[in-house]
Amino acid sequence: RQAYLFGEDFSLLDVAMAPLLWRLDHYDIKLPKTAAPLMKYAERIFSRQGFIDALTPSEKAMRK
Repeated sequence: RQAYLFGEDFSLLDVAMAPLLWRLDHYDIKLPKTAAPLMKYAERIFSRQGFIDALTPSEKAMRK
């Protein structure tokens, strides 16, 4: 199991930000290179089983 900086529970920030970040590619929204740390954070959230399990089929189809 991967260790997380703030534990394995989702924080309120994770719950609020993850759905927005998940949709960036779908809507062809490009962030500047300075957002690389934010996108690394997003990928860590996206790889968590709890996040994957919570996605609807239409959300899963947004990123393949």
